[in-house]
Amino acid sequence: MPSRFLKLLWIPKISNNFSASETGKAPWLDVDNERIYESLALTRYLGRKFNLAGKDEMESAQIDSIVDTCKDFFDEVQSYLSVKRGRSEGNLEELRPKYDETCKKWYTYLQSRLDKAKSGFITSKISWGDFLLAEGILTMQNFDEEFTGKYPKIVEYKDRVFSHPKIKEYVEKRGDLLY
Repeated sequence: MPSRFLKLLWIPKISNNFSASETGKAPWLDVDNERIYESLALTRYLGRKFNLAGKDEMESAQIDSIVDTCKDFFDEVQSYLSVKRGRSEGNLEELRPKYDETCKKWYTYLQSRLDKAKSGFITSKISWGDFLLAEGILTMQNFDEEFTGKYPKIVEYKDRVFSHPKIKEYVEKRGDLLY
């Protein structure tokens, strides 16, 4: 049975559950008396288990590559987003040019990958990587009021992922997420 750290309850829930974590961190997934730590590792595992990985080793490697590149992107824009969220001190005007440059580079690359795949997804079919990227795009829309206007094709991609019949209901029921 999945356990989620819910809003408003997350601090006491995490504090109580960290004693169950050998690494002292979340998330983890327990499967058949084995524990998988780290979000990308467990996401890759679930992608393979539920046929949401690539159709072959090359597509799976492409998904891994794009997701790892996305992680690098978020590492690069973290300082801007952290100030924007009010979690760090800093000058948004000074941080904005690097943020804009990094976004342009990443979303141009992502769009080229989508164009190359010709399926509307990052490979020949919807994958766990598409889910992760769509969530990242939603985060960017929530923190950058100019995002939708700058990257309309990227937003269309996110909407296409979120409208997939097997996840549409979940996305609608879960409510708004800030990040």
